[in-house]
Formats: sequence, structure tokens, C-alpha cells
Amino acid sequence: MVEFVIRSDAYTDDERLAIGIGLSAIFRQVLVEARPSKEALRAIGDAVLGALLITPCPEELPCFNDVEKATDYSEIYSTPVGYEGPIPKTKERRAPTFNKHYMKPWRWARGGERLEVGHWLLPLMACLYTKLKLLDAVPVVVSDVRIQPSSNISPDYMVAPTWHLPTEVAEVVDIHLPPLKASAIALGILIGNYNAGPVIAIVKQHDAIVKELVERGGYAVVLERPGDPCDIFRGRVVGYTPHKHRYVVEPSLCDKCGDCLKSACPAIVPTPQGVPKILDTCTGCGACAVLCTRKAIQYD
Repeated sequence: MVEFVIRSDAYTDDERLAIGIGLSAIFRQVLVEARPSKEALRAIGDAVLGALLITPCPEELPCFNDVEKATDYSEIYSTPVGYEGPIPKTKERRAPTFNKHYMKPWRWARGGERLEVGHWLLPLMACLYTKLKLLDAVPVVVSDVRIQPSSNISPDYMVAPTWHLPTEVAEVVDIHLPPLKASAIALGILIGNYNAGPVIAIVKQHDAIVKELVERGGYAVVLERPGDPCDIFRGRVVGYTPHKHRYVVEPSLCDKCGDCLKSACPAIVPTPQGVPKILDTCTGCGACAVLCTRKAIQYD
């Protein structure tokens, strides 16, 4: 017995696998009927938490004809497995949960772009950080794009839904498994009835899966659309338009909280007096200004 079976022809094979890994990430057991690409299978690697069965059996995976043995093996070894047998009955028997560092750091986030001064994603990540840190919840952010965080993270062993306050804004992204689509992974999380916090997908384009994601209560930042991601909780679908300005720090407004430094941008640094300094290398991305709650970082 499994909790969910994903077999709809409305999705491609790789999209069905992505929905399955979304369910698995919240500790649900799922059978996916699909012939996923080799790249998609490599992407999920050891990212399985709840059992993930694939039928027909991919040649790269161990294959079972007993559903209980398949689910046990998948969860013991944190791996997807093949299954060939009758489609089992489904019954929900677990509460969904999510902890992005469960048992090992960044269990569902692989790779990404290297951080550099004025990286185009920094203002977006800063917006999400400022919105999510205020919530009494465990949000899940699934993204088609990612900046590689520079901070060292330890594994966590909390089974209950657990949110980790980022030490830098790049840590906002919880799941990044290219080439699997973020929208499909996020949809799987919502199909699994995750309700411990908002589910947000950062996607390259708007499509039918994004529409279904939003209909199920999710949120989306669509990179191909203009807009302000800081409006994410005003409208469920927002765009992203980076702007460039020259910024300065107004010392009389700064309370030396250090939030602006969470951008981890090399162009803003602390000083012995506690007031940050914007260096000449600044490209004006504005991430630090988004993070500043005292409006001490202003247009020049």
C-alpha cells in the first residue's frame, strides 16, 4: 500500500517524477507511473524521504514486485526504487512534515550559481527572506534557480516541521533539483496536503502546473514576468524585475542590527562602529536596502 499514485497524462514523465519527489520530501509514500529521463533520475539521487516507487522499473534502479518490500527498501536507503506489479490501493497514513536539513545538510538542494557582487537573484532572495522570517510557520521554497550559500550547515534531526532562520538570504531556497521543475515539485508538496506553512515556487515561466499550484493554495514567483516579489502574499503570482540604483547608508537611521549583511554580498561590509559600509564595487542591486528594516540604506 502507498499513500499516493501519480499517473495522470496531464503531466510529462519528468513532471510526474517531480510531483513524486515533492510528496517524498514531506514524508509521503508515492508510486509514480512514468519513464523519467536519466537526468531526472540522477537529480533525485538520495533525496528520497518518504518511499518513492517508479513503474515500470527504470534499468538504473533496484526492481521489486512486492509493494511493501519496495517501500521499505526505498525509505531505509533513501533512494527511489522500481516497482512492477499491480497498482496498489492508496491510503493516507502519515502527517506531512518538512525539515530541509533532516539527517544531512541541504537534502533537497543541489548546485546553483556562485555568489558575486550584485547577483541578479539577491534582491529576490532578500524579498522572500524579509517576508518569511515574520511567519510563525515552516515555509517551503522550491526554485528553478539558486545561489549557492557560503555558510556551513549542520544536519538536523527534528521529525516535526522545522524552519531554519537563514544566516544569509541564499539559504531561503529549500529545494532545487534541476532539471526537475520547481512548480511540479511544489505541486507534489501541496497534493500531499502540507499545511505547516506556505509553499512557494520560483519558476522560469508560467504554465499549467503553476496555475494548478496556485489553485491548490501555493504561491509563485515567475521570473519571465515583470513585478515585485515582495508582493508575494498580496497576490499569489508575482513577477520579478531587478532594478539598479546607487545606494548610501544614513548612519543616523542605522541601528546596527546587521540584517543588511545577510545578503552576503561582498560589496557591503561591517565597520568597527557597527554601521555597514557600501564599497565602490557595489553594482546597485538593492538587496541590502530590501533587508534594511530602518530604511537606513537609501538611494543616493
